[in-house]
Amino acid sequence: MLKEAASKGDWLCLKNIHLVNSWLPVLEKEIKSIEMHANFRLWLTTESHINFPAILLETCFKVTYEAPPGIKKNMLRIFQSWTPEFFQQGTVQRCQLLYLICLFQAVVQERRTYIP
Repeated sequence: MLKEAASKGDWLCLKNIHLVNSWLPVLEKEIKSIEMHANFRLWLTTESHINFPAILLETCFKVTYEAPPGIKKNMLRIFQSWTPEFFQQGTVQRCQLLYLICLFQAVVQERRTYIP
């Protein structure tokens, strides 16, 4: 998939690569050896891990996404990404369901801090 996306100029996303630490040196060698199209983008998602190759980290642009602390701030972040028109589409039950989904997401994000 990597070689095909690189030659066509597609985007490729490899998720949770911290789970395959033993394979990361192979990925690094493949990235260095392939000829890349100008529009090719490779997205890697990972959690921090002590054995993650430093060279791979140094050659990448890094974006971190952390949920804000607290249920209220997390809900505000979600609501700010939605426009008023988004809420006006549909019924009252839809708006109530969106609120419940938002609250559930905020609670789950807050609970993540207590789970090792």
